[in-house]
Amino acid sequence: MARNPYKKIQPETSEPYTLIYLVRHCQPEYKLEDEMEDELLPLSRIGIRQAKLLTKNKLSKLEIDRIYSSELQRARQTAEIYSKKSGHRIKTDPRLNEIDWDIWYKMKYFNMTDKTRVKRVRGYKGMDKILSKYQDQSRRLLADYWLKNRNKKIILFCHGNLIRSMVTGILNTDVVGFLSMEIYQSSVTKLVIDRDGYIKINYINSISHLPHRPAEDLFHFAIIQ
Repeated sequence: MARNPYKKIQPETSEPYTLIYLVRHCQPEYKLEDEMEDELLPLSRIGIRQAKLLTKNKLSKLEIDRIYSSELQRARQTAEIYSKKSGHRIKTDPRLNEIDWDIWYKMKYFNMTDKTRVKRVRGYKGMDKILSKYQDQSRRLLADYWLKNRNKKIILFCHGNLIRSMVTGILNTDVVGFLSMEIYQSSVTKLVIDRDGYIKINYINSISHLPHRPAEDLFHFAIIQ
């Protein structure tokens, strides 16, 4: 019989397991961006369709215990569509609000060593320090949800950059890893945490509940027409 070479180094995980689903809000109405503040931006017609499919094809099958949402309208509206179907009360948490990384998107990072990046990219080390701070906050946030929801299945309706911060915080990646990850609108990312706090990422960025997949080799959102 073949032996598992990793058996001696694997942690002894124990039940109960806590399941945390990170759901990015569905598509907002970008036409209103110039007319209202970012936190008030509602879902678009396409976003509402996405949220209904998300609820019907994915979330309704998960036997969720509790749901939480950021304060921003697009996340809360996504949560409300599921809440009306499931009967769960939404708990609003400002810690789930989006993180602003606008200046980072202009950073060129492909095909460079870390040493070259430090020389060529202005403020690179500073970006890494800022990311590390947000990753620490994200880890503490996940730990708090785990402690308050042991042996439960919960959903956090939140935002792309916050989810990237959580995932890269678990993976312990730098700013390059953060920028290399896309989190699609309406996507689901699943985390599992055991009794002692060992954490696994089961999957990232699932959009199987939508009828059409995005063009994954391009910088496109997961939308449905």
